[in-house]
Amino acid sequence: MDRTNRRPIREKLSSGDIQGLAKDVLNVARGNLNPETSRRIESASDWLERYCLSNKFDASTAVNTLISRGVHADAIVDYCIPRIARIYGQEWSNDSLSFATVSVGCAHLQLVLKHIIHQRGFNVLGGEGKCILLAAPAPEQHTLGALVLADQLRRLDFSVKMCLGRPAEDVTKTVFENKFDAVLFSASSLETVKISAQCVNLIRQNYAYQPVFFLGGSFLSTGGSEGMAHDFDHVTNKLDVIVNSIESATVMLSEVNRS
Repeated sequence: MDRTNRRPIREKLSSGDIQGLAKDVLNVARGNLNPETSRRIESASDWLERYCLSNKFDASTAVNTLISRGVHADAIVDYCIPRIARIYGQEWSNDSLSFATVSVGCAHLQLVLKHIIHQRGFNVLGGEGKCILLAAPAPEQHTLGALVLADQLRRLDFSVKMCLGRPAEDVTKTVFENKFDAVLFSASSLETVKISAQCVNLIRQNYAYQPVFFLGGSFLSTGGSEGMAHDFDHVTNKLDVIVNSIESATVMLSEVNRS
């Protein structure tokens, strides 16, 4: 395993960054897998974990290989990618992998995910489903979880627009120019939580059409967001909670905004 430059890089990063790498992917409502399917996915994940660290990596080859092994694209997104991302984070924390190697692996996971998203051909906006903005304002860099969540929501017939790693001004401008049913902020650090809260307050003060605001992301696992929970309508990483909350809230929201 690659161990080069591990200590110098680690000394430059905060504990929040480490948690972000280890727990970037949002929790999902997975349901129960039968033993055979579970073994197939585990085997495929082990292969993809190694392949994403290979200098011969190719996203199309990765996806086609997994599908040939009987692993559906949905399972790649919902199970394989989150599992591997957590493993990379754990191996970095355990000094088994360098930050550079983990970065390469996670970047390749994103390419796998983007390849699947491209193949699906989802509409970004304009579909019949409710419209959602998924935001991770700068300087947020951990966006793999947000991409996974976007794919899951689109499969549930939500129209999702993403504003990842962009300045806060771009996030608020995007909200002002559209009528989103919900805005989901993803954060792996306290800094991103604070910036997200500032965006929410600015939108609430200056925009007549009020979407539902969510806070999610790996920072929730630290417990540090409790003091800022009042800035958002919901603080959660659970897909089923997000979906149910949007469904129920938008019914009331549409009545308020029509009045």
